[in-house]
Amino acid sequence: MNSIIIKELSKSYTTQSTDIIIDHVRQPVRTRTVLQDMNLTIPIGQMTVIVGRSGCGKSTLLRLLNGETEADSGEICMPEGWHTALLSPDPYVITWTSVLRNVALAAGAGRTPEERMNLAERLVRLVRLEAYADLTPAELSTGMRQRLGLARVLASQAQLLLMDEPFASLDFITREELQNELLTIQKTMPRTVVLVTHQLDEALLLGQRIVVMHQDSTLREFDLTELPYPRDLDTPLLRQLKREVTEECKK
Repeated sequence: MNSIIIKELSKSYTTQSTDIIIDHVRQPVRTRTVLQDMNLTIPIGQMTVIVGRSGCGKSTLLRLLNGETEADSGEICMPEGWHTALLSPDPYVITWTSVLRNVALAAGAGRTPEERMNLAERLVRLVRLEAYADLTPAELSTGMRQRLGLARVLASQAQLLLMDEPFASLDFITREELQNELLTIQKTMPRTVVLVTHQLDEALLLGQRIVVMHQDSTLREFDLTELPYPRDLDTPLLRQLKREVTEECKK
């Protein structure tokens, strides 16, 4: 199996009204359809970036892929035995222990303590936290915590990495540094990555495929697999591609 296949995926949320009502009157409910019969193929080993207007279902799709919620209908087909890991703008870390032990503890079952520590040391170097390996998360900056979250996700043995606006809270310099590190890590330790972002420049710099999601769950896909890294947004090709993706997002 060389791809993750999403077939006819639908998801709605139903909530009760918070309006004040008279006794014995039935509480009204509201139902909002977020995804409706969506179809998508995600190539294995590539970085797929999803963009689109707020509310079109990008984060809901990640939660479905991560198994946090169930679809109303449709299916997600991925290779047997695959695991997922999610990196958000506020990554989960263990507050009471060091950076190095945080990563080692995320390494999961099936490894000896020595193997977990060796892997943790390697990942801490990859995200450039080796000088802070003995600090706790409370002693780290926001950018360093995000690097730690990335290292923990990579240590988890997950084959599918889901990233929901992972760099949104960072300053532009730290964001650029982490984008470059993600590309380096993907080259060193290739995974299947699905990244949601509201930053079109980020999508163009990172994505091998860009998927534009619309409110009606229709999609438009752009193939960037032939564009090498690192990329220069000032090239005529990427400027034109940015215009095309922008216009598609406006539809």
